[in-house]
Amino acid sequence: MSTVCFLSAKGSPGATTAALLVAALWPRDVVVLDADPAGGDVAARLPGPAGAVLDAERGLLPLLTSARRGLTPQQLLDEAQPAAGGTAVVCGLTRPQQAAAAVGSWPALSAAAAGLGALGADVVVDAGRVTTEPVHLPLLRDADVVVLVLRDDVTSVLHARERLTALQTSLRRPDGLLPRTGVLVVGDARRGDGDQAAAVVRAAGERVEDFGRLPLDAAGARVFDGARTARPERTALVRAGRAVAAALASAAAGEHRRAA
Repeated sequence: MSTVCFLSAKGSPGATTAALLVAALWPRDVVVLDADPAGGDVAARLPGPAGAVLDAERGLLPLLTSARRGLTPQQLLDEAQPAAGGTAVVCGLTRPQQAAAAVGSWPALSAAAAGLGALGADVVVDAGRVTTEPVHLPLLRDADVVVLVLRDDVTSVLHARERLTALQTSLRRPDGLLPRTGVLVVGDARRGDGDQAAAVVRAAGERVEDFGRLPLDAAGARVFDGARTARPERTALVRAGRAVAAALASAAAGEHRRAA
């Protein structure tokens, strides 16, 4: 079983789109967990199989409420809804206050997510924008892979580098291990500066990996807003996404890093 968390340091670089894309291309059964403490938007973006709106009352809020009394993997799976394309989705919170009120429930949620492997499912988490000490830190710390999504401009690079440096400390587990941590750059490869951006971010530490690049492909991304897209498998986003999903699946299957 693998848990892969997508997050951002600032702004909206495309972490949600990247999470949904990787989940759609994942080589095994997967559940998408919308765990943005500021309020998720997966339910608003992704329709159900027949175009209906997903039930925002189901999902993370009842799970965090139940977690005060303990939480099982099956309870988490029961809150998942089928979305367009067949992906199972656990809808997120609607207000930041809900995350703050449930601050003590995140460890139980993380343990339930880790237990989904016994039910045959991996987990892709949209963790939203992450501060140095996020309220959902237990979920990030227990992940197999943590992916910081950024644009290839100077501002994004600087914020990402700072956040990665801080996370190297906060993600350390009691056993001294760290999740596999890396960057995913979103931007037009023709600009020629994406490799430089990734190199600058990797300067935050030798344990930061390069998980690849996704193009700015508005047409390809519209499929995750419920729009009909002719031959989505031929879009630039999906073509690049296959390599990213393969790299992350390989990283998730590898060993965790030992902190310095």
